[in-house]
Amino acid sequence: MSKLLLFLLLVMLGLACTSAPGIQRQELLGAWTSDGPSFDFDIRNSTVLYEFDMQEHPYALEGDVMVVDFGSAELGVQRRRILALSTDSLVLRDVRTGMSTTYRRVQ
Repeated sequence: MSKLLLFLLLVMLGLACTSAPGIQRQELLGAWTSDGPSFDFDIRNSTVLYEFDMQEHPYALEGDVMVVDFGSAELGVQRRRILALSTDSLVLRDVRTGMSTTYRRVQ
C-alpha cells in the first residue's frame, strides 16, 4: 500500500514539474550559438547540423524535449529539454546531465 502511495505521489510530482508541450518546430529553425566564434548548431526541418562535425543528424520533438540521433555508439541519442524559447534565445537542459546552456540566434 505504501509503495502504491509513493508511486502515485511521484507521478503527480512528475506531472507538476513537466514543462507544457507546444514547441513548434518552426520556432526552432535557424543557427544558434552559445557566444562562440561560430554557430554551435543549425536546426533545420528534420535535421540538426552541428559545427563540431559539420554533419546533419536527424532529430525529433517529444513534447518539450529535442531528441537528436548522432548515429554513433560514442554519442548515441541525446535528449535536451527546451526550458525557454524566444525569437532570439534558446535555453536547453541536457536530460542526462542536467546541465543547461543558453544560446542566441545567429543573425
